[in-house]
Amino acid sequence: MQHNYMALRIAIVGPGRVGTAFASRCVRAGARFRGFGGRDAAQVAQRVAAAGAGEALSWADLRGVHVVVFAVGDGDLAATIAQAAAVGGRRCSLWLHTSGRHSLDVFQGVGQLGVRTGSLHPVLPFSGSVEGVDMRGAPAVIAGEPRSMRLLKRLAAMLELQAIEWRGVGEAGGQGAGGEDSPSARDRTLYHAACALAANGATALFGKATELMRGAHGLDPKDGEAIVAVLMHAAVRSAVEHGAGEALSGPVRRGDSETVAQHLAVLADRNPEATPAYVALMQLALSLARDQGLAAADCERVAHALALLRPSS
Repeated sequence: MQHNYMALRIAIVGPGRVGTAFASRCVRAGARFRGFGGRDAAQVAQRVAAAGAGEALSWADLRGVHVVVFAVGDGDLAATIAQAAAVGGRRCSLWLHTSGRHSLDVFQGVGQLGVRTGSLHPVLPFSGSVEGVDMRGAPAVIAGEPRSMRLLKRLAAMLELQAIEWRGVGEAGGQGAGGEDSPSARDRTLYHAACALAANGATALFGKATELMRGAHGLDPKDGEAIVAVLMHAAVRSAVEHGAGEALSGPVRRGDSETVAQHLAVLADRNPEATPAYVALMQLALSLARDQGLAAADCERVAHALALLRPSS
């Protein structure tokens, strides 16, 4: 399928993990990767050398490409787009961002340049070394006007990503007009919060659970880590297959308030930093257990153990 992409001239603004992974796939697919743009000249030069293609680009250079990918941090995205817009863009070219947090409202005002807009958010953790991220096979949430969507789907295929269309309010028109408080922007922020909870929250949970295992002193640290990994994998798999409520197990699901209280007592003594996280997560588990039919009296006792309310007399 290489010939489908060879006509596309692509530039990437932002030589970080996402931009570098994007560039690597562009080069492998045979697209005409023009190079990187960014504020850090040394970093841009380093990424160009690592890609083995393209060059360091100025804002003016972006007017000669078909696709401009803004792969910068969420806090810098609006200002970076504004800088590029001040110079201008190629008419009918596609400007897209890779942010999970931002809707297309971040492109407000760009439509007068005659460019199309869209977004392509690769849904996977970009951790580790800059060069070590492989996006192939990951889902990618894409959004844009109909003309943009056709090209976004081509790009997703080129990157070997699984395209998932975003159908949020305000995205179909492409340009956005409501700013950060618009329904479409708030929907995207909520979506991104879910992504952060699923990825970053799970990572933090794994780290804290393995820390508690080490503190118990009864297992080799590697064995404790393996046990946590097995439990987390099994829990997620069961939740996907049966739903979170059906998958829930453990003392909260059984209404075992005594065990919950003992957990909190030992955490207060041995690892008090973990107590707020334990309470917050068990509150969520209690809500699921209640929905699954846990008796009201059991719910009340568990809630009391979690210091949510006093038991009724």
